[in-house]
Amino acid sequence: MPLAKVADWYYKAELEALVAETDLTNVQIAAELGVSTRTITNWITGETRPKAGMAAMLAQICGASEKRIQFLTHVINQLDKGTVVSDLEKRNIFIVERAEATYGEFWKFESCYIPGPLQDERYHMEGLPGHGDQPMTHWQRKLRRKLTLRRRRPRPAMRYLIGAQAIRHLARWEWGPDFFETLVEEANQQNCEIRILDGIYRGAEHSFEVYLPAGRQQAGPRFVYVETFDQSRHIEDDIKFGLYHNQVKELWSYGSPIGRSLNDWVH
Repeated sequence: MPLAKVADWYYKAELEALVAETDLTNVQIAAELGVSTRTITNWITGETRPKAGMAAMLAQICGASEKRIQFLTHVINQLDKGTVVSDLEKRNIFIVERAEATYGEFWKFESCYIPGPLQDERYHMEGLPGHGDQPMTHWQRKLRRKLTLRRRRPRPAMRYLIGAQAIRHLARWEWGPDFFETLVEEANQQNCEIRILDGIYRGAEHSFEVYLPAGRQQAGPRFVYVETFDQSRHIEDDIKFGLYHNQVKELWSYGSPIGRSLNDWVH
């Protein structure tokens, strides 16, 4: 049953986050749903699993976006059916968001672009290819992720490995050098490391991210997030996880510190 552990963790963590994000009390939420406060607690702890419709109602009461609600109900429906299938159209990025908010360690390798949590609005709007019909909505989601990571205490161990071509592309824009300085500042923050991978290496053909709980109680099982041209998926199989984890550590060993200036990489 692929993704069962990650999916089971995700829906509980998402329900807990939704309740925490609203100003409503558990008593008020329970009253709106026509259930007891104990039922809400049981859903969050996993004692029982809500039906997708009830989870959607809770999310709506807490002010969640439509896409966030759709993915939550998608996961619960698949858990109920006993088959969990990764689906790019269902916005698997929501699992990544929840992992960034709870896991103790992650590695992000991005070969062509700056990783999402390191981007700013200029880079998102001008430095990336098309965003569909809601570019500002997509940016607001990234901004939420950035702010969540900055507020976390203690901070998770964050390792970003970026392809050199993504750095060199910054020279195309007037704001590129200033943006590079923000990356340097980020690399100087506690528990954050940024390295640049220059050259062609086996295993660097596509981007992927590795998440480890690292002792954080709210985190779920370790997993890998992989995004290619036509799909995104999460991998929790121990053997496959080990392959990706070892690969990112090997690529990391080839990377170089980000340096001090964009000119260090433009040649």
